[in-house]
Amino acid sequence: MLSTRSLFRPLLATALLTSVSASVFAVTPIIGSVTDRLDNRSSNTIGIAEGIVHYIGTTVTPNSSFGTQVQIEQNGIVAPMTWWSSRTSTNEYYSILQPSVGTSDPWIITAEHDGDTSMAWTQGSAGAQVLDFAQNVKFDPTSYQLSWELPNAGPAIDAVRVYVYDRTLSVLNDPTMADIASFSAYLPSTTSYQLSSTLFDNGKSASDYTIELRLMAFRNPTGPMSWGNTLSTSRYFYDLAAPVPEPETWAMLLAGLGLITQIARRKSR
Repeated sequence: MLSTRSLFRPLLATALLTSVSASVFAVTPIIGSVTDRLDNRSSNTIGIAEGIVHYIGTTVTPNSSFGTQVQIEQNGIVAPMTWWSSRTSTNEYYSILQPSVGTSDPWIITAEHDGDTSMAWTQGSAGAQVLDFAQNVKFDPTSYQLSWELPNAGPAIDAVRVYVYDRTLSVLNDPTMADIASFSAYLPSTTSYQLSSTLFDNGKSASDYTIELRLMAFRNPTGPMSWGNTLSTSRYFYDLAAPVPEPETWAMLLAGLGLITQIARRKSR
């Protein structure tokens, strides 16, 4: 007959193992930096919708590939946050709202993973003004120098960032959007930036890349240059060179030219 002690030991071992397993496999989502800003986007070739929007973004680990779900809520308005995974930012989530929706009050961000929940609050984007785009953008293919002019009017520009998108690559969870190859640090209100010559190694060319010139106004202009301090942005997209048409596109162009030629000949008769 087994003693009470001999029965207790396996029960205790099982309980300890269950406790350790729960602590090892339980994942509490971690919410990182948060931005709540007015976003003005130009037309582009990389799949980002143009226009003025209210943008709310955050970083959350682990990301959606591990099952994490994130949403925002304010005064009865609930909206999901979409996971966006580039080579340089694997854990970003965002929500796109109309420019006037929920600008005054903070939004609650809720991240849930297997029943574990974390929460954070945005700062709101009250008082944000639309920023104009960078102007007269130019690229020197010899020196790899990018240059532009800042807007002549409107709110002050507190910082600039340069993003380089590779149109031959797509982000992990959205094949319609180009991936980010590199980006600059936060720069003061500068009007030039030196692109790395390594972007053009291994057969890469200017036609592969689109530049985003992001102008920023901060909540606190004397505060840190950071994602969370950003109140308003303008995002101007500039192709370093015209994209090289695919063979199918060339065929369609040639067919169109042939049709135009035939019509012109008939009219001349």
